[in-house]
Amino acid sequence: MHKLPSLCGHPPRLPHRAQRGVVLIISLIMLVILSMLATVSIRNATSSESVSGNVRTTLLATQAAEMALQHCEKWAVQLAGVVNHGLTDGPPQEVAAVSAGATPTWQVLSTWDSGSAAEVYAIPLTLVNHDAAAPTYARAPECMIEKISVVNSAGNLTDTSTRVITARGFGPDETGAAKTRPTGSEVWMQSTIELK
Repeated sequence: MHKLPSLCGHPPRLPHRAQRGVVLIISLIMLVILSMLATVSIRNATSSESVSGNVRTTLLATQAAEMALQHCEKWAVQLAGVVNHGLTDGPPQEVAAVSAGATPTWQVLSTWDSGSAAEVYAIPLTLVNHDAAAPTYARAPECMIEKISVVNSAGNLTDTSTRVITARGFGPDETGAAKTRPTGSEVWMQSTIELK
């Protein structure tokens, strides 16, 4: 048997070919594509979280407005002597009916945002914050009870037993003082009740 001579223990080499680097280019392209997909996924997650937070804040402001509206409706009924709900936290001041053609008081934004406005009633925070240790709302919701005047068949303006109750609730992001212009989320609600 014949042995092939070895050259210093190295395996025989194939002839040298020109390397093209195709694998490196494909790897870089794939890396760029994966980076772009990761960036888009992170943006979508951040955007979804922001939208969810805004929805929660709006829902809490809506709940605060509903609580204020119901509380002032009970006060309107109690003030009229129809039903005594046992409310002792007020009472709110009823706003007199405006003259024909005049803007109703509830529509005047400066009335709501004036610290001296007696017409605007701030609901006690204890009614909306059920957990004193971890309160949800920093600012109490507000409401207004306004009488409605109507023109009777003789063409005269008369007071009726109808009231317009307007309420505005604030989200947990609103920390301003009562009866000032809010900077956070705000929801308005209104109802009309007939007192008999």
